[in-house]
Amino acid sequence: MTVKLWDFWADRYSRLWVQKVSLGPTREYVLKEITEISSDRKTLLDLGCGPGELLNQIGEKFPQLHLTGIDYSPRMLEISQQRNKRVKHVLMDAADLDKLEGRYDMIICTHSLPYYRNPKEVFRQLSRLLNQEGRLIIGFASGNSVYDKVALSPVKLTTGKAHYPSDAEFLDMVKDCFEVRKLQIIKKAFFMPRIAVYTLSKKNDSRE
Repeated sequence: MTVKLWDFWADRYSRLWVQKVSLGPTREYVLKEITEISSDRKTLLDLGCGPGELLNQIGEKFPQLHLTGIDYSPRMLEISQQRNKRVKHVLMDAADLDKLEGRYDMIICTHSLPYYRNPKEVFRQLSRLLNQEGRLIIGFASGNSVYDKVALSPVKLTTGKAHYPSDAEFLDMVKDCFEVRKLQIIKKAFFMPRIAVYTLSKKNDSRE
């Protein structure tokens, strides 16, 4: 996957057919989950924010939140900046999160996990960036079955190299830093792979 590839998709993102059966439903669920956990939380980071569709919806529904969006595609970030004037934007690869400063009450990451070169290190950095009682919401197309893997094969033709983890693989990625609070499965069409959306807390956080 290259920056130029995602720059190419940036202007077409809102018109992609997967908006209806995958991206849109994921955003709807994330908004619902933020509603449940946003009490007393003031800061939110969207890792892999793309053109800022989800940030826009969050900003409209939760105007009290201070929002930050990160993406490594300049064109994606440019579109998000045009759409979300009050959001802080950072041009950065997920591999460089060690350079990011600050702490966040909520971190969201939707549909970018399969493209991380070293996901365990990304989660280690996300744990560092998340406040002790914060929450991480992460959603991704899951290669949890042979059918899922077959259904995801065409996606790689348009987005480049990617690895869609199974539940077992994902739990291994996060086990050192996070605990699972909730898992929601989204499947809006029979021909689509399952979308797994996890809500995670840092290890040793006892708050419900």
